[in-house]
Amino acid sequence: MKKTVLSVTLAASVLALGACSGEDKETVVTSKAGDISVADFNETAKTLTGSFVIQQMVSEKLLADKYEVTDKEIQEAYDNMATQFGDNFDQVLQQSGLTEESFKETLRFQLLQEKALKDKAIKEEDVKKYYEQMKTELNGRHILVADEKTANEVIAKIKGGAPFADVAKEYSTDTGSAEKGGELGWFSVGTMVDEFNDAAYALELNTLSEPVKTSFGYHIIEITDKRDVKDVGSYKEEKDNISSQMLAKLTNTGEDKQILKDIVANLAKDADVKTSDKDFKAAIADLSTTSEEQAKKAEEEAKKAEEKAAKESKEEKDNAEDTEKESK
Repeated sequence: MKKTVLSVTLAASVLALGACSGEDKETVVTSKAGDISVADFNETAKTLTGSFVIQQMVSEKLLADKYEVTDKEIQEAYDNMATQFGDNFDQVLQQSGLTEESFKETLRFQLLQEKALKDKAIKEEDVKKYYEQMKTELNGRHILVADEKTANEVIAKIKGGAPFADVAKEYSTDTGSAEKGGELGWFSVGTMVDEFNDAAYALELNTLSEPVKTSFGYHIIEITDKRDVKDVGSYKEEKDNISSQMLAKLTNTGEDKQILKDIVANLAKDADVKTSDKDFKAAIADLSTTSEEQAKKAEEEAKKAEEKAAKESKEEKDNAEDTEKESK
């Protein structure tokens, strides 16, 4: 959590460079080496961080128009951060060039983003499924292999009478569990990657799964025991906590960035966001472009570059052939 807080404060310190108040000719720094005016500062700040700042400002306006963050929520988030850093909190703020007020503004933007993510990326049906799964812990074992063909070979061996543990020791690439016959021990919802988790919770006891593909390879899973989890609250009591866990997972994997970009891009389209400042046109255009549109554009540009390279290669070849004919 502290890592997140630090990244937030650093972002806020960059935002603090966005503008300097006062008359353009007013001097904000004097020295024997030369003075710095408000106009000098603002021009440099615009050059260095202007695109980033304008995107943040527009994003916040778009999100605030759709979602509400109360002063109470901001204060709770601030108090939570202060508690985590303890006596060092004021020092962290000072080192980042922040005041309590400016940091709370940054927290406001962060909370707006969290509300947008929970609204668009976390579905009620998924929260309910998670809640049902969290009532039960599973004890199981698995065999991890590189491809589906090997996975089916493993399943055939076990169904043919070979002991699961022996096959696990022979085939499994998961060195942590292979020597234990594939045993994973007890685990609960959210411990494993999503594909593995859902397949495991859907299995009947002592039944082999079909090959389950994850980023690690192909798994053959068997659940050997189940037990109820004590002290699980009602769905109403657990709902917010589950949503927060799902949100944390999106943040940890980096998925939140793409989702937020698409949310803001669509809001920007709906709000018809425009700018008359030529220095910000590219930033606003980027803000209003979804990740899918970006990918399509990149694909088109790559295709054009490939066609151009092929054309140039052909021209070079033709020129070489013409030169060779002329020399003869």
